[in-house]
Amino acid sequence: MSTRRRNLMSLCTLVVLSLLFPAQRVKAAPRTSAQAQSAGGQVAVTRLIVTVREEGGATFSGLATVTLQHLDSPVLSTGTTMGGQTIFDGLGPGEYTIIVSAPGYLTATERISLTHGSESERAFIALKRDAGSSTVSAPQGPPALSPKLQKELSKAAEALQSNKLEEAQRHLDAAYRLAPGNPEVNYVRGLLADRKGNLAAAQSSWEKTLSLDPKHGLTLQALATIMARKGDYGSAQGYLERALQVESNSWRAHELLSIVLFRQANFTEAVSQAERSLELGKNAANGARLPMAESLIALNQTAPAREVLQAFLEANPPQAQAAIANRLLQQLSVPASPPLASPRTNPIGPTETDLPELPLLKPQLPKWLPANVDEFEPPVEPSVACPLREVLDGAADHVREFMKSVDRITATEVLNHQVVNDWGFAIHEEKRSFNYLVSISEVRPGYLSVEEYRDGTRDLSVFPDSIATNGLPAAVLVFHPYYRDDYEMRCEGLGRWRGRRAWQIHFSQLPGKPSRLRGHRGSVGGPLTLIALKGRAWIEETTNQVVRIETDLQSPMPEIKLLAEHMDIEFGPITFHNQKENMWLPASADVYFDLRGRHIRRRNTFTNYLLFSVNEKQSISAPKETKGTEDAEPHATAPARPE
Repeated sequence: MSTRRRNLMSLCTLVVLSLLFPAQRVKAAPRTSAQAQSAGGQVAVTRLIVTVREEGGATFSGLATVTLQHLDSPVLSTGTTMGGQTIFDGLGPGEYTIIVSAPGYLTATERISLTHGSESERAFIALKRDAGSSTVSAPQGPPALSPKLQKELSKAAEALQSNKLEEAQRHLDAAYRLAPGNPEVNYVRGLLADRKGNLAAAQSSWEKTLSLDPKHGLTLQALATIMARKGDYGSAQGYLERALQVESNSWRAHELLSIVLFRQANFTEAVSQAERSLELGKNAANGARLPMAESLIALNQTAPAREVLQAFLEANPPQAQAAIANRLLQQLSVPASPPLASPRTNPIGPTETDLPELPLLKPQLPKWLPANVDEFEPPVEPSVACPLREVLDGAADHVREFMKSVDRITATEVLNHQVVNDWGFAIHEEKRSFNYLVSISEVRPGYLSVEEYRDGTRDLSVFPDSIATNGLPAAVLVFHPYYRDDYEMRCEGLGRWRGRRAWQIHFSQLPGKPSRLRGHRGSVGGPLTLIALKGRAWIEETTNQVVRIETDLQSPMPEIKLLAEHMDIEFGPITFHNQKENMWLPASADVYFDLRGRHIRRRNTFTNYLLFSVNEKQSISAPKETKGTEDAEPHATAPARPE
């Protein structure tokens, strides 16, 4: 294996087995190589350096297309900026037009005159942002925490976890002095007030959290809990419906909603919400069986209620909850006894009974790692048949198109790297930005090679902490015909993603099939450990485009100290100039992994997509000159390509 392919520590790397057959590298510099000659027989060797800047004067850090055209000729040359510059070599005297375009910016044009005897010329062009641009941009996340705030908030959460409430109060007071407008600080303050039994203070803190972050899912659930305790079930339902808009697969929100609906005598929907909670949370959502059983009793469905209560007791619930279930079973066993509850037109009042099941749903500290793909199955439309083979074949066609297109595309990659604690609070953070290029090639039938370049290099030391996460844009290769037979593919049904109807496909590495898409190296030149995957993909119904992929480890890998890994990759449509159809390309990738005792969270966003290649037959021709010069054979120009 070539030494340039060795990894420092390659986690999530798409090794694709073809690492043994490296593809040809792209050129080292974005420049043309033709030499246009003057009519007098003298060869002009003028170099033109085009520097692209932001409107305010800062160097343009993205990728832009720079097109150079002679005024008297339709033939042109195209280059791509690297570090804000593009270089054109071997130009003859004459008038040229420079055209600079970049996604999210207005196209800029400038004329330049090259004269005889000039060895080097410079052109400086400023780009203005396009306010109406629909360019894919990096999603906004929670505000970054300063190191001191991270420390205080983490210590507060740790003390709260250990029920050291006074210690938690000291650290929270310090955190609040540092950032009174931070939503996470206010959420944890609400948790502490709740633990101390001060519901008014908890409610106040959580309402402030929600004013700072209206989509803070844990806060919406927390406020719903307080409203339910007060007997304001209508408000509780409103908060929970908002919480489920933020996170539709929260079993806790579904369980609490089943309780709230039962208290409003909406028994049928309460059963439905409890069933959904159990589907998502499994045994962790055992508490949902109590409102389910009570609702079934209210609907006079005693036999199903009895089965639900027995299943509840078999899961070893807390003693107080078990006592409620046993009392209900005892009442159901007496034939003459009327049902405990019957359908009512008026909701049960808050003082008629207490809510012993609510303590199971006390607001929680956040978690650093998202749910595993097998922890829940997102809802799908009932009774809709899934044409699995047709969906997979359609997705495979788009994967082939992606392979053909991707090595003609560059992007700006922004990497946000965080080392976090058990509650997801960052204790170390780095942000880096790269000019990104990926190439996928078939080195021989059945074998693909994936190569990535960041700022023109494949050196993995550009990653924070010397931990590389490669191959994210090529995760769709799981649906390539070369690799999909390595996985069990199962269609879960027709679901939705961001308002689109999409088929949900669950995939899992087949026993006896070695992983050919993922591997890990612990040191330079160290052995490669294959990583078996499972995951779920959303494939748009009408186009068969892959719009989202989630993956997890099939099982922890203690032999390499990789105990968890979760990836969530989203794709979006990008429209380029002179393209009739959109290209679906990666928009963002969230990666979480527990490696060597550290929790690491990374967010990669891909913006400023640029289609930079031109027809290989295009070239710069000799510009028209004055009479009296001699003709000479021109040299062909290859289109500029970044490394």
